[in-house]
Amino acid sequence: MTSPHHANARHASHQPGRARAVALTIAGAALWGTTGTSQALLPGHPSPVAVGGLRALIAGTALLVLALFRGTSWLRQVFGRGHLGWLALAGLGVAGYQLTFFAAVSRAGVAVGTLVMLATAPAVAGLAGWGRTGIRPSRAWLVATLVGLSGAALLVLGAGSVASPDAMGLALAVAAGGFFATYTVASRELVVEGLDPIALTASIFLVAGAILIGPLLGQDLSFVSQPRSLWVLAWLGLAATAGAYMLYQLGMRRVDAAQAATFALAEPMVANLLAVLVLREPFTAVMGLGLVLVLAGLGLLGWA
Repeated sequence: MTSPHHANARHASHQPGRARAVALTIAGAALWGTTGTSQALLPGHPSPVAVGGLRALIAGTALLVLALFRGTSWLRQVFGRGHLGWLALAGLGVAGYQLTFFAAVSRAGVAVGTLVMLATAPAVAGLAGWGRTGIRPSRAWLVATLVGLSGAALLVLGAGSVASPDAMGLALAVAAGGFFATYTVASRELVVEGLDPIALTASIFLVAGAILIGPLLGQDLSFVSQPRSLWVLAWLGLAATAGAYMLYQLGMRRVDAAQAATFALAEPMVANLLAVLVLREPFTAVMGLGLVLVLAGLGLLGWA
């Protein structure tokens, strides 16, 4: 029988690791929250698909160079026979999210498209994890997710007018949430295998880049020649994509897929705050309540 002293020691040793994992996951999602403001700073009106494809290629290239600098053994490990299926799913999730989410917000509007995607991702990740492991998501996760989603709804809907979505826009938003959940579940399976996070993230983006190169070639990329575009794209590719995905995956060593998808609710919180602080958009009382609820949801799940 384990003594109370040993049980308390084990609990104490687990909590710091859990707290760090939660912080890493939220930090990754927070960096994703900078993408909307960053894209608004690009000159002209570049296609969201072009921006999404370029940021993925920049991230993948930087991560691949870094992984190769550290040696090829990690990459060979990631591309091992037992990992190819999950690697393909993770890459498909990243690429599919880039294509469907931006198409969704163009048809359903930013508010509704973002909200539907945010509601879909944790639900799909939770169900997928349940089917994969047979372990039902906890009540604490469900409560925290509902609280966080309520806050996200107030943040997103309180930020501006709501467009009238069509059926295709809603379907694309659901697909975007499904793709994000697919990435989260698949990369979680690879992370717990102890794979190097840099090599793993680089490999996922190699797969995603191969999928995105076709749609990207059909876009107008003339905006890239302007100096400000280079700075913004560098941030989007290196920090808001490469760095964000690495932090998110590092956190998933101790955070399961359903929880990670819920912690991603930090993204709209940061996005709305930056829109207020940088783009001078109005901050309403509804958004303030939403901010409190998102923080409450993240806090509840972090301490669960």
